[in-house]
Amino acid sequence: MPTRSELKELASLRLQEAETLYNAGQYDGAVYLAGYAVELALKARICKLLGLTDYPDQGKLKPVYAVHDLDQLLLLAGLKPKLVSSNQILFNNWSTAVPWGPQWRYAAKGTYSQQDAIDMLDAIRDKTDGVFQWIKKYW
Repeated sequence: MPTRSELKELASLRLQEAETLYNAGQYDGAVYLAGYAVELALKARICKLLGLTDYPDQGKLKPVYAVHDLDQLLLLAGLKPKLVSSNQILFNNWSTAVPWGPQWRYAAKGTYSQQDAIDMLDAIRDKTDGVFQWIKKYW
């Protein structure tokens, strides 16, 4: 697993890639990669919270940490109470992003519309209340 620094770099890269795919009209891929940006950002935060360089996804800890579920990662990152007490816009943005899962890679072409993709991207990348910007405050 990548280090905390690499997770942060990859999270930013996946969001950039999602935007590139969106701009190319590849909405399914844009939505899929945008979700990974959130996952990677949360995993970087977990490393910080635990004081670790590498993400703990092996050995006895694997069943707990080797997950893609954004709600579970939010809890492990210690950010759930902060989200619950956050503003409504951020909470709504989280609600847009949280259904994401790695199984979205199997979505048939055309599963996600341009509007679906822009909704997901906006929820994640909004400079004021976006999920990605919010997680970055803590990673």
